[in-house]
Amino acid sequence: MLNKIFLIILFFSLNKEIFANAAQPGIWNAGGMGNFSLLYPEDSSSYKKIQMVGEKVSIILYKGYAVVKGEYKMYNDTKDTIIIKTGYPLNTNFKSETKDMHRAEIMFDSLYGLRVLVNSAPVNLIPEISDNNAGSVHNSNWYVWNNTFAPGVTTVITVYFIVNTNGSIVREGYVKDEINGFIYILETGSTWKQPILNGEIRIKLEEELTTDDIKGLKPDSVFKTDPKGNLLQYNFHNISPAEQDNVIITYNEKVEDLDFDNVLSHKEILFNKADELSGKEINSEAFSSKKFNSPYEVESTDWGSLLLILSIVGIPVLILSLITIAVIVFAFWLYKRYKKRKAV
Repeated sequence: MLNKIFLIILFFSLNKEIFANAAQPGIWNAGGMGNFSLLYPEDSSSYKKIQMVGEKVSIILYKGYAVVKGEYKMYNDTKDTIIIKTGYPLNTNFKSETKDMHRAEIMFDSLYGLRVLVNSAPVNLIPEISDNNAGSVHNSNWYVWNNTFAPGVTTVITVYFIVNTNGSIVREGYVKDEINGFIYILETGSTWKQPILNGEIRIKLEEELTTDDIKGLKPDSVFKTDPKGNLLQYNFHNISPAEQDNVIITYNEKVEDLDFDNVLSHKEILFNKADELSGKEINSEAFSSKKFNSPYEVESTDWGSLLLILSIVGIPVLILSLITIAVIVFAFWLYKRYKKRKAV
């Protein structure tokens, strides 16, 4: 009997760890991006000669998708003209393991409507194949363009695109939430000469979304919020970005009837709104700190684990309870019998 009791206690002490590892916890299939990064290993020495002196990313979150404008100021501090290929991956993913063993996976399904300008002039994009595994990104298919960096000159690269955020899943053990998720891989900027001198990430919520619709944000401590304008802002200076600097945001439930083709048909309007957000003068005094939950938190109840636990321990617990009750009743009966005999 003692062995059974010991096994039950042991099961309860370990079940949290057992069920947490039943499925890889984390965020899966999120929409997202990083800044354009290294494509060919032979260009790596050239990358380290070019510094990102300015980075400004404007993100508009809608129900089911996000619109992004990225502006990058790249300075060539050498005396030579540097010509290299840069680009974004597509049809691939980025998997990042955090310190708490959660994994974040971005699906570079496509950067829909991708538009690239170098010094305000549009460039031609060329899909290319690469077997290179640069950093943490598995590079298969890429949107590629040629960049020429003149000596002692700052080259401005501007990108626009739309990503689908509607297929995201937050998982913990046997339970999952279907939500919207967006990830910005800031660490891909580490392929350039370090550090990044100045940067800003601003996020605006649209389509009746507010900051209250944000389910989780990481890193939480760096963003300031303006609830009235439904804005978030993160300014940084002189950083060499690492994994912990990547921005992960979850918001709103999955949109069941999202017409993404219709969304893409309005890309010019959406890109104009991204321009408005990027050019907007922001009053820093309107911003304040706000505590957000972890984007890895699951809100749904883990009924599967609960039912499994009950099915495994239910009968032993019931038997133990009946035995305990029987022992108590028997002890009470003996006590009453003893008192009765003593009275006689």
